[in-house]
Amino acid sequence: MSKNLNGRFTIDKWGKSMPAHNSIEGAPYYYRDTECVMVEFTTDIDFALDLMPPELEIIEPASAFMVIETNHWTTIGPYSEAYVGILCTYNGEVYGYVPGVYVTGEASQIQGREIYGFGKKQAHNIELIKHDDGTVEAIVEVKKGSNNLRAIMSPSVNLSAGDLSALPLICLKVIPDVSGSDVPALAQLTTVTFAANALIGADGKAEVYGGSGSMNMNDHSDLQLPINEVTGCVYCRFNADLPYGSVLKTFTEKDFK
Repeated sequence: MSKNLNGRFTIDKWGKSMPAHNSIEGAPYYYRDTECVMVEFTTDIDFALDLMPPELEIIEPASAFMVIETNHWTTIGPYSEAYVGILCTYNGEVYGYVPGVYVTGEASQIQGREIYGFGKKQAHNIELIKHDDGTVEAIVEVKKGSNNLRAIMSPSVNLSAGDLSALPLICLKVIPDVSGSDVPALAQLTTVTFAANALIGADGKAEVYGGSGSMNMNDHSDLQLPINEVTGCVYCRFNADLPYGSVLKTFTEKDFK
């Protein structure tokens, strides 16, 4: 009697990501004691429109936000992250379209790209630095020695926990075809909401602080957007749960003709 030599790794045994035999656990992912600097700014409308798919409509005046955060503990490991969002609408609802993301962790890069469609790439260093004059500096080095992003702010006003609004994010998820076809194997507009819950101090105050600040971007990166005017800065500490998202649109072969 001959032995069955077909593989036994059947679909019911697959994980939810690659490698399927040892995949990252699924959502939700838990974030605890994340530190974040967020900079809101106006930008050049034509530059922003060139980054956005036509299904999205920009909000005028063209506005964006930069998030630089250190995730001290998560269920996929500690890592730092920086991403930019452009304020827009889809079917009348307000979103932040995210064209570029950098992270310092492998698991967070895999999870972000494969599940949600964030265009995550590895950065050499993403760091928040607290100075002895009270200012908080955020830096992003895509490659060692580069000067891709530097933001600095002076936390001066204690804000409420409600000031950390949960804006749903939109990604353009593109999975290339292994044959080299101009039509991707999968192309979707996806969305997920990462809701930050501010840490509350022993005095009952939220760990959310507004203040003045500045930001500049020198070397080219996927975060690059012209900065017309910085309109707000926030430093905060929070916990969050990252759930699964949803698909807003799946592009078909007809869309590429």
